[in-house]
Amino acid sequence: MLEALDGIQWLGTGQEVSQRFGISQPTVSRACSKALKIFDLSMERANGEWDLIGDQTFLRLEREVHQWARWLGHRPLRLEATYWSAQTVCAGLPPTWILGRSNIVGVTRNFQLIQDRVVDAWLAGLPDVPTADQPDLAAIPLSAMPIFYTCAPGHPLLDVEQLTVDDIAQYPTLALPEGSYPQVERALRQLGLWNDGSRMTRYRRDKWEGRAEQELVVGYGTPLSMAVSGGALCRLPLRLPIDSGEALVVHRDFLAHPALADLLGVLRANLAQLAQAHAEIRVLA
Repeated sequence: MLEALDGIQWLGTGQEVSQRFGISQPTVSRACSKALKIFDLSMERANGEWDLIGDQTFLRLEREVHQWARWLGHRPLRLEATYWSAQTVCAGLPPTWILGRSNIVGVTRNFQLIQDRVVDAWLAGLPDVPTADQPDLAAIPLSAMPIFYTCAPGHPLLDVEQLTVDDIAQYPTLALPEGSYPQVERALRQLGLWNDGSRMTRYRRDKWEGRAEQELVVGYGTPLSMAVSGGALCRLPLRLPIDSGEALVVHRDFLAHPALADLLGVLRANLAQLAQAHAEIRVLA
């Protein structure tokens, strides 16, 4: 029952839960309803995500027990990732791990899922990860890479010599919902950018790369995001003043667990291969 409830919160639909956990969709619905009744909770959809209503004290305790059971091998461990890392860094995962939809935009929902022990690890994008003084969560940096500006083929900025931020500021620049990536947003706002928002809680290519491909909007990219963007974007010869990269976020309780070491080994090996094709990717020890 808790697997169904967690699955709906994590993956969003009974179909997705059924595919990953091997439970029929009618069973997912019935089990989720039973779990809500047991914990005296209700669930409502807000901004495209399912939120729980009510006192979750006992649910959090039960989730901690179930998470320990997963780390002990009684159920598959749950990994969430970014849309760009799911297709590149997460290839060939150990069989003890299952991957989510990897389309959640921003850090808020991902923080909630891992803090509440709905997911067991989150492959996040730097720099928006938990800090070293976070009491419960640890972020393990895996790679570093630049963030640069992107645009559609034929965009006027492609003809500008010695491109500057002032040149880019003459055009609308893509922005996700406020607070999605606080550190990235702060850096772009200081440059006078992040001004043309996209109301998107789950990643959709047509609302992100698709807009930058068809309009005068300027977007952002990294070597990994460009690798999965469809190939219709052009890179502008100017970097942002911050770097991105990959970091694995887990509860500190499990930092020494062998299953985590196995996952890190696969992720680092994949990043090393990607770094051979993209010289700007630096793999961190």
